[in-house]
Amino acid sequence: MPRFTKTLRVPYGPPQCFALVSDIARYPDFIKWITALRVSEVRAAGPGVIECLGEAVVGFKGFTERFTTRVVADEPARRVTASLVRGPFRKLFAEWRITESVHGASDVSLEINYEFRNPIIGFLAAANHDLAVDRILNAFLEEAQRRYSAPKA
Repeated sequence: MPRFTKTLRVPYGPPQCFALVSDIARYPDFIKWITALRVSEVRAAGPGVIECLGEAVVGFKGFTERFTTRVVADEPARRVTASLVRGPFRKLFAEWRITESVHGASDVSLEINYEFRNPIIGFLAAANHDLAVDRILNAFLEEAQRRYSAPKA
């Protein structure tokens, strides 16, 4: 099962980063290949922990896929996880971790483990996963800059 992790240091505090990463309903606003996302079954799962279903439509170079994940946004742990409920994957697990860094900055890590049912799509995804993760992290950084303005030097 392909697995990869990437960390990006951003000039925003953990509360801002968590708010951005956990706001899954707005992902289609800034991640180009997520064409639609519906959030349902939102519930409190504990103090500072929200759980929901995220039903996404993803389009990329002529492929369109739908999948549903169970998302757990754990603010005290500064972690957002998504695990497969249904879709074109055999397995899917994604985890965002946000840790405080120096001078009010944060390290934002994204780890994804996945396996597609269709081996052709799996091959294409494996060939492009580094590029895809870079694009996802850059999309989040650009959205943070839009939401929170450029940090003061």
